[in-house]
Amino acid sequence: MDDRGRRHAREDVQAERRARRPVQSALILLICIVVVLVGVGAFAADRIYSEGNHRFIDQAGPFFAVTEDMSVEMLNEETGVRGYVITGNPSTLGPYRQGKKYVQLELGIIAKDQSFNPAIPGHLKALRAEVDTLQTYFAREIALVKSGPTGRRRAAALTLQGKTHFDHFRAASGALIADASAVIKQSHKNQHSTLLLWLIFLGVLGGIAVALAFGLLLRVPQRLTELFREERVARREAEEGAEASRALAHVREAVLLLDETGAVRYANPTAETWFGSTAVLAQALAQFLDQEGATRPVTVDGRDRWLAGAETIFDGGRVLVLRDVSDERGLERLRADFVATAAHELRTPLAAVYGAVRTLRQSEYQLPPATAAELLEMIEVEAERLRIVMDQLLISAQIDSNELQLHRRRVDAVALVEDLARSAELHKPESVVLFVEANDPELPVDADPDRLRQVVANLLDNAIKYSPDGGTIHVRLYGDGDTGVLEVADTGIGIPLEEQGRIFEKFYRLDPDMTHGVGGSGLGLYISRELVRQMGGELTVTSRYGAGSTFTVRLPLMRDRTRTAPSRSIPSAAPPPSSKV
Repeated sequence: MDDRGRRHAREDVQAERRARRPVQSALILLICIVVVLVGVGAFAADRIYSEGNHRFIDQAGPFFAVTEDMSVEMLNEETGVRGYVITGNPSTLGPYRQGKKYVQLELGIIAKDQSFNPAIPGHLKALRAEVDTLQTYFAREIALVKSGPTGRRRAAALTLQGKTHFDHFRAASGALIADASAVIKQSHKNQHSTLLLWLIFLGVLGGIAVALAFGLLLRVPQRLTELFREERVARREAEEGAEASRALAHVREAVLLLDETGAVRYANPTAETWFGSTAVLAQALAQFLDQEGATRPVTVDGRDRWLAGAETIFDGGRVLVLRDVSDERGLERLRADFVATAAHELRTPLAAVYGAVRTLRQSEYQLPPATAAELLEMIEVEAERLRIVMDQLLISAQIDSNELQLHRRRVDAVALVEDLARSAELHKPESVVLFVEANDPELPVDADPDRLRQVVANLLDNAIKYSPDGGTIHVRLYGDGDTGVLEVADTGIGIPLEEQGRIFEKFYRLDPDMTHGVGGSGLGLYISRELVRQMGGELTVTSRYGAGSTFTVRLPLMRDRTRTAPSRSIPSAAPPPSSKV
């Protein structure tokens, strides 16, 4: 394992511990809370039991006591009446009167608490009947005693009957007392059962909670560890996927993920940039897959692209990587065109030189001096043509490699153009007329004289070549503010509008098939534009197909005095001073 892997492992262990620590703390806190809840529940159960005990004692106990007291009060009544019957002394009726008073109160209390036992209402009714019977008996006994000796004897004779009534009362009172005792015993039993059930319930609930807490304490951290590891793996996979996506986003090739049916499931940004919509991508992909070969053409929005593909098949689909080789193919086409053009441009003068040399070396007969001179001149002209082609190739290579050295200084453009015009006059067709027009006797520009001469010579040569049927060439020179302007205008075949943007491209020729008999390497205008640019100027063209072209060179002026110069070409209605070379 490397240092990065060990660092990741340490970080994972620390993160896992950090993840487990709060969970363990929470679970321990949960266990404490459960224990506290069980303790509180037990305390509450005990309080419920105690309060229930007190409640039943406060209610069932008085019921029991009142029933007992009523029996005592009735006994006091019976004792008082019996004493009155025996002695006839009214003072013995004190207990009777007191008992009679409290018995009614106690019957009311018993009636209020009769809901403790279903048997109490029936027993209470029987007790009331017995109390009423005894009260009636007591009242009659007292009345008999008060009536006289005979009544007193009669009352004494009825004592046994009173005893019977009191026995019945005792039985009814005993039934109520038994009911009260049963209520108290049942209350104790119910309270005890409630306490036990509550404690059992709390114990079971607490046990379950503690078991769950311990289970969570053992399982949750383990599960958290598993989840953390799964999340870590998913995160790393996501990071790897993000890195892969980020890498694919910067890949210059189009990367496509296809499923088993050939449908596109993923396309990187380069593919989206190339093809745009999904429909265009599907159409281009169908074109590519329907062909064979290392490189295959597809048409996207009316434009042809040449694509080279590499395919990787896997279970469930395949990955297709497409590389745009249109530029390479275009470069190959340019190379082919250049080779064909260079071969033609070199073969023609070489053939002329070779033929002239063979003729001069013939020993069968002596050539006339004039013929020999013409042949030597042909050799010179064609050798110069070869030199120009080779010079163009060399300068093009220097421009492309930024190795071209310029030596800029003050150059009189008028004198330079007139000198080149005189040279052009020597080899131009008689059907072409050349004029040089200048506002001032000199036009000093900041340029490299050799490179400016090359530019103007190339423009004049093109104007002559592309006027195969003859015509007029006007070279105009004037100042425009701080700029010197040189225009070469011809009345030749002109340039189609759609071609005007390409004539300054390397190896591009307006008439590649030489339908007008115009040759060339396709480098002249490219070199001219780059030379003018490096001299701080600009080379532009205006043209109308079939009516000629005007090439305009603008270069910085170098003046030692102020001049007034027109801001446009001289109109034909008032031509400037000109010279026909």
